[in-house]
Amino acid sequence: MTAAWVATDNQYQSKECTLMLNQKSRTTSFVLTFLFGPLGLLYASWPAAIILGVIAFVTAVTLVGPAICWVLGMIIGDSATRKHNRGIEEFKALMSQGKDK
Repeated sequence: MTAAWVATDNQYQSKECTLMLNQKSRTTSFVLTFLFGPLGLLYASWPAAIILGVIAFVTAVTLVGPAICWVLGMIIGDSATRKHNRGIEEFKALMSQGKDK
């Protein structure tokens, strides 16, 4: 059974559900991870935020572990944001192909 999707701005609706497709800002992701380290990852990827947060906490005695987690948080945050935005663009392209048929 295929659902007929109706698009309005960043919202896609069918009889079964409504999807709100909002892109995430790479600048916001960078600023949050720069200022808050692994906690800033909550904006882009909450599983990565939890994992890096635990690793940073466990290695806090060394001070090197949290610093590495901080830098990794910025890299992973940007990557997760780009992946999220790419997925939205692919979905929108798929939906526009469906409307053309």
